[in-house]
This record gives sequence, structure tokens and C-alpha cells, in this order.
Amino acid sequence: MYILGIDFGSKYIKTALCVKDLETNEINVLKLFKITHKASKYGTITDLVKAKEAFGQVLEKMKSEISEPIEFYVISISGENVSSYSGTSTIPLWKPENEDRRIKITGSHVCDVLKAAKMTAYNKDDKVELHSISQDFQIDDQPPTQNPIDMAGVKLKSTVYVIQTEKSHKENIGSILEAFSIENYKIVYSPLATAETVIDEEDKEAGVIVISIGDQTTELVVYLNGVLRMAKVIPFGSNNITKDLKILLQTDFSTANQIKKTKATAYSKDADPLKIIQIANSSLQKKEVSEQFVAKITEARLKEIYEFVTKEIYKGAYQKTIHSPIIITGPGSKLKGAEKLFSEINNSKTIHGTVLGIKSNADEITEDYFTAVGLVKYAIMNELFSEGDNEDRKKSIFERFKQFITDLI
Repeated sequence: MYILGIDFGSKYIKTALCVKDLETNEINVLKLFKITHKASKYGTITDLVKAKEAFGQVLEKMKSEISEPIEFYVISISGENVSSYSGTSTIPLWKPENEDRRIKITGSHVCDVLKAAKMTAYNKDDKVELHSISQDFQIDDQPPTQNPIDMAGVKLKSTVYVIQTEKSHKENIGSILEAFSIENYKIVYSPLATAETVIDEEDKEAGVIVISIGDQTTELVVYLNGVLRMAKVIPFGSNNITKDLKILLQTDFSTANQIKKTKATAYSKDADPLKIIQIANSSLQKKEVSEQFVAKITEARLKEIYEFVTKEIYKGAYQKTIHSPIIITGPGSKLKGAEKLFSEINNSKTIHGTVLGIKSNADEITEDYFTAVGLVKYAIMNELFSEGDNEDRKKSIFERFKQFITDLI
């Protein structure tokens, strides 16, 4: 079964053509491909015509690479107009006419409390749901559980994590594929896909924090006890570092970007104050600055990004409950000293993410393609595609969970 992961980023469309073994669910990457485009900014489509033209080029490339048809497509969605929240609600299980106040919980009770939790802050007028993920249930004063069915109690409380976006944003993403008569597709929130590439089920159960630093945005994902707890996009990325270097070094963007990738370090304590870097600019003589000067510029901006991330982590008190090393990934994480700086800011061990659960017959899977391959892995791990008809495929996550509960009773 061929699945194409499509990471529609701010500067590139990055794709991963993968094949899934129907018996083992093993994922193998066959082709990696990317093209530049000018159809979006900060993860949001700003020119739908250009977006469709760019995607058409991707399809032509794929057709030239393989002869068999692609069965499923998974495309990313991101941007500032995607929001997420945890909704909580409690419902009574008993009725006054019942002699015994304690009632055995059924699938119907679970569906009712999940629906109530989702509606606590859900704006139906201009928002549409991307993902709805059940987090915990609590029966009376008992410890939280993820499956309350057949347990007895007086009241049932649930927490659900909802990721939503503006209707037009989701429709724009979907229309890119529909313009080419593609119906068998799913839309997945980009941070979930990126994190999926570098973690496994054991990480999710133990608790893990993943930070992905892209060009224009930074993603934060938190799992604990096997359940998604947070997924956020912060509108700052490594391009902000390049812009700072461009201004303060008085050079062009391309030169600043090259210095960032090859000369800069994000941890200024490791920089050499005596080492000189020559900067090309419009003057006849090259500008000379110390390695430490460049490092201080780089560190200041990355520190700002990290402080936004840390603030979100502390809001949920996850630094107290998750003791695994924090994983950083994305193109921006390749900056020298990036993991060392975050370790110092957050007082935590920090490591670079590596690909887990995915094999490759293609080139090495670099950070540039983590979201593209993660889209495929996320779709497979969460069974987003069924082998049934199109109506089954169009069921939302919440609807499929309701069906699963119904099947149990």
C-alpha cells in the first residue's frame, strides 16, 4: 500500500512516498522529494493558485518515479489559526428514581461525557475540528483511567484535547488535493506528525516533550501516560536568527543564512572570542567580527524561542511529571549548541531526535523530512485509513471512537 506524506511548509513542499506492509504495518520510505513554493507564510496558505501549481509539480514527479498508483495521501496543516485546548466536563450517572446511586458505565455514558467536554470551549460558528483526543476519565474520586467502561460510579468526568482551525483554512488545504480528484486523503496537524517520527509508544507512556524548530515556526508536543497532552505552534523559527544576523552583520540574507548554518553557535560560552569570521557585504572590504559576537546574536534569538516553549511547558507543570530527556529536532536544532542552550534554560537533559519505526530505501531521512514521514507513521499508527468504502474513510476520529465504544457493549 503506497502512502504519500505531504508536508506543506512555509517555503517547501516536502514529500515522503512510503509503502506499508499490510501484515507487519512496517513503514518503508521509497522516495523523498521537495520543491520550493511561494504559496504560504507561517504555515498558512496565502495563494491557493500557486499552492495547487506546486502540488501539481509534486504529482508529476511522483508519477515519473513509480508506476503503481498512490492509494492514500496525508497532508499537514499548521499556522497561527490552528488552536488547541483541553475541555473538561462531568455528568451524573444516576437518576433520582434509581434505588442504587452507583451505575455501571456504558459506551453511551462515555460518548455523552466526551461530547460535553468538547463543547466546553468549542466555537462551532467559525471553527472546525482537526483532532479530538480523549485524555482521561475519572469516576467520582477514584484515580484517573483511560477506559471507564463497566466500572461503577455516581458521576463521570472526562478531559478531551481538541485541535481546531478556521473552516476556510482546512478547506483550502483540502482543495489542493481535490483539485487533482484526490479523495482518499487525511489532514493532520503538523506538530503531531513531526513528533511521531522521533518517538515510540514507550516514550508516549513514560512521558516525552518534543520541540521542533523550523524555519518560520517552532512546534511543541507533549505526551504523558500514552496520551497527547499538548500540541502547539509558536510563530518564531530559525529564520528569525538569520534576519538578526543580516541586520547586525550588515550583510545579505543568503550570506547571513550561510553563516548561521556553518559558523554560528547557539551557546556563546563555547564560542572563541579570538576567532575571526569574515562577512561579505556591499563594501569593498569584508567586515570582520569575532565568533563570539555571532554566537551572542544567535543565542539571544534562540533563547527567546526557547523561553516561549518553556513557558508553555511550565503552564502544564510537565517539567515536574516528565523526567525523560527533552527531544529537539527540526532544521533549527542543527545549530551548534542548540541542545546545550535549552538544557541550561530548562534545567533538563536535552537530546537530538532520531527516526524511530521507519526504514528507508531512499536517501537518509534528515530533519527536513521528519514531518513528511511522520505524517505517514501517524496515519498508520492511528488507523486513519480503513480498507472499507469512502464513507468509512470520512469518519472523524471522534465518530470512530464512538463506534469502537459501541462495539464493546
